[in-house]
Amino acid sequence: MKNNIGINCSISPSSIIGKNVSIGNNVTIYDNVTIEDNVYIWDNCVIGRIPMTVRANNRDVNNFIKTTRVGENSVIGCNVVIYSGGTIMKNCIIGDNSVIRENVFFEDDVIIGFNSSIQYNVRIGNGSRILQQSAVSSFTEIGKMNFISFGFICVSDRYFGKEGYSEEKIFGPKIGDNNNIGPNVTVISNIVIGSGNTIGAHSLITKDIKNNALYYGSPAKLIRAK
Repeated sequence: MKNNIGINCSISPSSIIGKNVSIGNNVTIYDNVTIEDNVYIWDNCVIGRIPMTVRANNRDVNNFIKTTRVGENSVIGCNVVIYSGGTIMKNCIIGDNSVIRENVFFEDDVIIGFNSSIQYNVRIGNGSRILQQSAVSSFTEIGKMNFISFGFICVSDRYFGKEGYSEEKIFGPKIGDNNNIGPNVTVISNIVIGSGNTIGAHSLITKDIKNNALYYGSPAKLIRAK
């Protein structure tokens, strides 16, 4: 089936557009982007944007400038910005007004709610859902089949860039599989959350959490094992 491309679009000649792709109005697709078959991109999106740096944060962005991929049957909502170097596998949904920073990796069937921010070097496993207005910090690892409710916030840098931005300085949380995380939960840096847990709404996670338990509070405490 022929692709459907809206008005005022700018698509780099080096990018690859698959079959049956719908691209809305005012979409910009930069160099080295691959859009696979049956992808729907809504209006005003930017895909493959090159990151920039400023003198104040001392961050080297050259290592993040790579190819960008949007997998088949994925949907990219209005006003989404996807930076270069990201891999979004098949059947993913990125909600309106979200920003996906460079060098992320989303496995199949990932959903990101609207108005969310996913920072650089984040990995999200198969089938995980992160609802709207969430902020996932750099170097965070999220496993498979997690349900993370709206307003989720996690932190990877306690020094606001003063110590640099390398993997040796930035420690995002690591979240296992099959967790249910309630609304407005905050997780500080370098925390490990196991698998099979339920974390209650508005909890603040300041210590590691093992497996198969209910946690709640600020700071969160063990309520009971499952």
